[in-house]
Amino acid sequence: MGSMQAAEPRSAKIPTSLGNREESLENHRRACALAANGQYDGAAQLLADVHASAGDRGLQALAGNDLGVLQAVAGDESAALAQFDAALTIDPDCRPARTNRQYLSERSDSPPGRPGEDNRRTRIAVVSLLFNWPSTGGGTIHTKELCQFLTADGYDVRHFYAACDSFGVGRVSQELPYDSLPIGFDERSWSAAGVRERIREHVAAFDPDWVIVTDSWNTKPLLAEAVGDWPYFLRIAALECVCPLNNVRLLCEDGRLVQCERDQLRHPDVCRQCVSTNGRFSGGLHQAERALAGFEKPDYSERLQRAFANAAGVLAVNPTIAGIIRSHTPAVHVIPSGFDRSRFPEEITPPPRRKGEKVKILFAGLVDELMKGFSVLQSAAAKLWEMRQDFELIATADPPGRVNDSTRLIGWQSQRDLPAVMSDADIVVFPTVAQEALGRSAVEAMGCGRPVVASRIGGLPWVVGDREAGLLFTPGDADGLCRQLNRLLDDAELRRRMGQAGREEFERRFTWDVVLESYRALFGPAVNAGGATDRGTVEGAFN
Repeated sequence: MGSMQAAEPRSAKIPTSLGNREESLENHRRACALAANGQYDGAAQLLADVHASAGDRGLQALAGNDLGVLQAVAGDESAALAQFDAALTIDPDCRPARTNRQYLSERSDSPPGRPGEDNRRTRIAVVSLLFNWPSTGGGTIHTKELCQFLTADGYDVRHFYAACDSFGVGRVSQELPYDSLPIGFDERSWSAAGVRERIREHVAAFDPDWVIVTDSWNTKPLLAEAVGDWPYFLRIAALECVCPLNNVRLLCEDGRLVQCERDQLRHPDVCRQCVSTNGRFSGGLHQAERALAGFEKPDYSERLQRAFANAAGVLAVNPTIAGIIRSHTPAVHVIPSGFDRSRFPEEITPPPRRKGEKVKILFAGLVDELMKGFSVLQSAAAKLWEMRQDFELIATADPPGRVNDSTRLIGWQSQRDLPAVMSDADIVVFPTVAQEALGRSAVEAMGCGRPVVASRIGGLPWVVGDREAGLLFTPGDADGLCRQLNRLLDDAELRRRMGQAGREEFERRFTWDVVLESYRALFGPAVNAGGATDRGTVEGAFN
């Protein structure tokens, strides 16, 4: 269901300790699905059955709370208050019922338009633990632009980010174009308890209406505990919290890269054993943030489940990630990273090529990072060169200069310069061998009107679409990549059509103008002209 705007109670959070009451839990989930589709009568009947039959007092109280939410949505706030009281009688620790009751009580006691709160802007706190700027990481770029564009849209945004030199986070060397607050730590205060308390203290001073938790990998439970007094959303970039090893479920077994299909929300013991076996192969920051998160402690899995269950919702980058997470949280919203439309050219006509001029194939990524797949592209280019020599492979890497007859490096390119480089290319290749969430370079190529040849993995099929904005191939298959490149090299008109289709998809799904609509639906208007900010309109258990 969308936002419950009739009575605006805070909605239920599904607890993690439901024991073996699978039938009651399934009926509760069915009730949530019915309510999400506006079928309130059917939802109420199922909730009444759960309330009457559930042997678990926590689930019984939760169902009672949800019945109260439906009564509030229907406009009967007195009945809703009575229902919340009944839920708290069953389970005094039922947080949703307590929060909802407090909200409705304060609502009835507060006159509209209190002095000093007219036209109060909706306050959004964005909280990061692993933030540096500038950065080439897609998740970090999204965080920066999210704050920037929400601020430009009228919201009162403050970005809180941890700054600890010994941990290598909070290094900001360029001015951020929005309100931001580094929270400083030294080695003594850099602990789970210290992070939790200091972030809570600073966020409380801001008193936000909403919180978005970003840039935090396995420390999501820690940050969720810090901001649990406010309705919060967990933003999942890549496969954070799904794969505790490296965020992309990529393993190396006997010298072969292997795609893992497990996730620690459903298979915590398997993932814990995987980290125990392979953790030393993780990067230093991965190892350090797992230690800070308390990953090795027995209660980590329970804390992770609680962080998802108590969230107002989870913001997933693509539908695949949303599907993995959906059963663990009240609501999942597929919201891709946004892209600044002003960075991309108005004219996307491919550059004219003189007779005999080579077609340019661009790789925009880290050539020495195994998961980005540049070695696969090099193998494909070598095979292609044996067949034809009418192309040039260009890569954004240092030092600039020619690598061999088919390949040239042009140096690392900034975010500002990259669209011009892509516009000068004919084909952009994204040969990753990892389950990446989006593939920023693929989206940027679409924004420039260039066809994409990408691995059929992670979020790329959803972004590119086979034979729509480009062509897909099996990850790691150099022969398959060679065939797809050969096909595009032979057909300039196909390149043009795919580039045009990609630009249309870019404008329809990925510009900030479009992505902001999803955030407006979550947070409501940026300014509440009628009085105090409405902090009760939330997406919750009925999504």
